[in-house]
Amino acid sequence: MYFDASQYSAGVASPLWPQDVMQQQWYQTHSQTNFESYHDPWNEQQMSYNRFDRSHYDNYVEDYRIYNQSQYGSYPVLDNQLANVFSQLANISDEPDEVLVVNSSSSGAYSSLCADAKIADLVAFDAEWAPDHTYGSDNPISVLQLAFPLSRRAYVIQLDRISGRLPNEVQMMLVNPEVRKVGFAVDINDRAKMARSGIAVTKGSVIDVQEFCGAALGLNGGGKSLSLKNAALGLLGYQLLKDKRLSCSDWAKSELTPQQVRYAALDAWVPLRLCYSLL
Repeated sequence: MYFDASQYSAGVASPLWPQDVMQQQWYQTHSQTNFESYHDPWNEQQMSYNRFDRSHYDNYVEDYRIYNQSQYGSYPVLDNQLANVFSQLANISDEPDEVLVVNSSSSGAYSSLCADAKIADLVAFDAEWAPDHTYGSDNPISVLQLAFPLSRRAYVIQLDRISGRLPNEVQMMLVNPEVRKVGFAVDINDRAKMARSGIAVTKGSVIDVQEFCGAALGLNGGGKSLSLKNAALGLLGYQLLKDKRLSCSDWAKSELTPQQVRYAALDAWVPLRLCYSLL
């Protein structure tokens, strides 16, 4: 969802993941069941939870990973809660069963997206935007991709075609701290772009699998330069085509090509598979 950037005053919003109206609404809606009170979610001195004591909460949001030396050797694996989610699923296929383009709020794809978001406890995401070719250019996100393991669907959401407004169910899912959001290298570009595009995501619920993949492949430095293509090949044996003509194409245009749609869908689906492979 896009928001007017003027509503974020200095010192109030997180520099990367802005506090947004829907995030506040989620916390207020759930205050009777999950929280004693809601204030600024980035002000730890004001945050109080019923479900977790302070030390448990810090561990919960810090990294979402554990180290199991006996079973997995020296590289990190993801936490038990995430493992429980994946244990309820059969093997995740190379590609989603269905890829739906969301470009109208009255479409069946839009309704399907709302239904998946409403029940999700795990989602993978990625984003695309028109290339920033010139100095100082900072184009907003044009396409948001979401992949759901339960329904085996991937959605390619054209934000401009739906007036820049994500469905309420998707907004709530993104700010719900109990819904895990999986991405690859999202700490590099996507997080900042999402913030500047007014898409709010609760920071502690995001899992960037890039470094996990790098560690699993034995790369020095945690694999911060590891590409999604190489991670997919090394850990999944999957050849992911990354054509620059697609990655640098015009994602803001009204009609996406079938090649763009497939490229975008896989950029969300493959991180989901990588996450599964690390458990």
